[in-house]
Amino acid sequence: MYIRFVVDEFNEESNQRLGIFHAVRYMKDDNKFYDYELEQIEEIINWFSKHLESPLDHLNKKKLKRSNVFISWFKISATRHIAKVRVLASHLENKGITVYQVMTEEPGKITYSDKYQIFAKPFNKF
Repeated sequence: MYIRFVVDEFNEESNQRLGIFHAVRYMKDDNKFYDYELEQIEEIINWFSKHLESPLDHLNKKKLKRSNVFISWFKISATRHIAKVRVLASHLENKGITVYQVMTEEPGKITYSDKYQIFAKPFNKF
């Protein structure tokens, strides 16, 4: 089972809901957070930088096309990571942004997997 945190905004390029990390980044870029919120958000982002591999490095090594759509999902067993994401979600929700928890057993074609996450190319749905 895999879990992903998304908001209502759709990414036109991927035709998928915007993931929580992108939503937080956009809110930061628009100066929507108070300084004390930013401190906690930055602390969590830095924690992820230290405790989660970047699937993008894998894409570069495999020479997969960046133009393809790939979606990150947490493995349900990544409880510490998921708890940190829920803190990010609370910051968005405090600003009126609804965060959804999406779960699936079929995220698409998995192109990367580690102990905590997968990176998948969504299946085409007709």
